[in-house]
Amino acid sequence: MNAGRILPPGSGRRLRVGPNELTVKAGPETGHTLAAVFESTLPPGGGYPLPHVHDQYEEIFYVLEGEIEYRIDDQWTPASAGTTICIPPGIVHAFRNISPHPARHLALHAPAAALTMIEKVGQAPQAQLDAILAKYGTRLTEDTGTAQAPSRRQ
Repeated sequence: MNAGRILPPGSGRRLRVGPNELTVKAGPETGHTLAAVFESTLPPGGGYPLPHVHDQYEEIFYVLEGEIEYRIDDQWTPASAGTTICIPPGIVHAFRNISPHPARHLALHAPAAALTMIEKVGQAPQAQLDAILAKYGTRLTEDTGTAQAPSRRQ
């Protein structure tokens, strides 16, 4: 990246990963190597609910709108707008929108190569998923069924 840049609201490269729409704000294609940032819109039932772990990547999520459930280790916790979720390397995690309304979060991934992995996972046939994840030091984990569902707020 040779110069700074400002992206106005609604700008950025759009891509789909499953039912989710991502808008990339900063990533490898803009010269960023240390971190990537994108906004995700998760429709009802959307997210990435498969428990997984990154050996070297860090993730930070900031809920912009709605309520999203995040799994850290075996615990699912609801997070409303304004909540920050920090996932260091080596921690099992997942996220999902179980509400009847769309939800949005801002995702920060470090290093930026994590965005390349996410994009490849979104485009690949199911049979290639494990190989792509392995290339980027990520793996799905066994869901032991011990994750606790959060008590729903009324």
